[in-house]
Amino acid sequence: MNRQSLWQRWSGLAAGVSLLVVGAAWMPAVDANTAESNLTQAEANSALPEVWQPASAEDEEQIWRVVLQSPLGVAALNQLAIEGFISPVCEKTLYTHAEYETFQTLLQVQCPTPGGVSTARAYDEMRVTFNRFEDTINDFSIERIYVD
Repeated sequence: MNRQSLWQRWSGLAAGVSLLVVGAAWMPAVDANTAESNLTQAEANSALPEVWQPASAEDEEQIWRVVLQSPLGVAALNQLAIEGFISPVCEKTLYTHAEYETFQTLLQVQCPTPGGVSTARAYDEMRVTFNRFEDTINDFSIERIYVD
C-alpha cells in the first residue's frame, strides 16, 4: 500500500469522525416535561387491543433472546433504528398474545419526540409484531402510530 492512499484513508476517517461529533453537538436536548406529556398523549390515543398482555420477566428474556438470534428479529430492530426509534430515551414494552403466548409478541416503542424517515409527518410510536415458530421468527409487521 503506498503512502498516499494510506494518508487518504486516514484523513477520510478523521473527516467522518468529525462529522459525527458535529452532528451530535447539533442534536436537540430532550426536555423532561415535553417528553412526559408526549408519551401521555401517545398512550391515550393509541390503546392496544385486549389480546395483548404485558410479558413477564421470564418471557421478556426469552423473547429478546429469540429476536437477537433471528435474522428477521435483527431486521426489525434495524428498521426501528433507521426510523430513529432505538434510543435510551424511548420506552420499550414487550407484550405477549393472550392465546398464542410468546409465539406472537408485540414490541411497543414510544419516544418523547416524534420520529420517522418522512419529514412530512412524524410519528410518536412504533409497534413490531413478531410471529415465530419454535426458536425462529417467521415474519414481523411494523405499525406506525400517528398522534394528531
